[in-house]
Amino acid sequence: MNIILELQSLNYIGVAVATIVSYVLGFGWYHWAIFGEAWASALGLTKEEADNTEGLGGAFVISLISGLTKTILIALLMSATNISGVLSGAFLGAVIATVLTVTSLGYYNGFARTPSKLTLINSAHSVVELALIGAVIGIFS
Repeated sequence: MNIILELQSLNYIGVAVATIVSYVLGFGWYHWAIFGEAWASALGLTKEEADNTEGLGGAFVISLISGLTKTILIALLMSATNISGVLSGAFLGAVIATVLTVTSLGYYNGFARTPSKLTLINSAHSVVELALIGAVIGIFS
């Protein structure tokens, strides 16, 4: 696989859409009405503390960059393995999230004695996020 050629052949409209979908999912996922209250509770935060975004500009930028890098990786893997289609892309994304993120969060947070509710919320977000990224890339492939 020539990574430069693969990068040049990616559908960057699909990459942009998947990155935006990833970012919007994070906003919704951690919104108070969805999992935000449970997430804040697991961290010991009040609603006011959770809603305070002062000083979080860097975290929002990293979140966007993170979504972009995950999207490019999934797009490259799908291209290199000739995976296309919504369901195949979603499956690949879910597998990647489960193998890399869920297992890592499970043992990191286990040793850190992080509440299992927090691990579950963040792990499920990763699986849904990467599945959506894969599905969107699958639409554009």
